[in-house]
Amino acid sequence: MDVQKLILFGMVAAVFALVLKSMKSEWGQLLSLAAALMIALYLLELCKEAGDFLMGIGRYVENASSYLRILLKAVGITYLCEFTANLSRDTGNSLIAGQIELCGKIAVLLLGIPILASLLQVLEGYL
Repeated sequence: MDVQKLILFGMVAAVFALVLKSMKSEWGQLLSLAAALMIALYLLELCKEAGDFLMGIGRYVENASSYLRILLKAVGITYLCEFTANLSRDTGNSLIAGQIELCGKIAVLLLGIPILASLLQVLEGYL
């Protein structure tokens, strides 16, 4: 599916969900959830292709694959947290959405600690 088709699908699903929400809110929410899941699954395929490409590049650079792996994990965490936070907001749970976003930020921060430690070791070698 092309990105243009994906955008069109999202717009059509949003309009149908709006119409369904005015008639019966449960069906509108279910349609929104189904459309969001379909879009997320497509995006996961795109991310897998991009990740495979980056890992292929990482084979040529020493220690790059471990850094790229951390980068891909961080990107995955941010996408998943944003997706689930938006779903929570859509259902009216903004407090839970905020906690999901905070959890994602802390997880990305913790992922970056090994990179920061490696950077400090390199700087220590030059001083």
